[in-house]
Amino acid sequence: GAAVGGAALYLRDGCINCHGPNGLGGVPNPLSPDKTIPPLSGADFRTEFNTDKKIEDVIRSGSVIGRAPIVSMPHWGGILSATELKALVAYLKTLK
Repeated sequence: GAAVGGAALYLRDGCINCHGPNGLGGVPNPLSPDKTIPPLSGADFRTEFNTDKKIEDVIRSGSVIGRAPIVSMPHWGGILSATELKALVAYLKTLK
């Protein structure tokens, strides 16, 4: 269903390039506190992003933290449709 479509979006739109396979994170991000891009799976992610709305909001707005050479997540608001956002969230919720 939606999660399968979300997995395709995760690949198509390049989320995998930064957040890694299965949302495990670990891609270098020099100025972040732990020097990596955060995972989209695990207890910490599920605690911070405990509702679909919170996940959708950060996908829509992206994130800018610090200064170069930090990697920032681009905003996807206006790029992904509401249906695509819901599918991506459905996929992220399957990650362990």
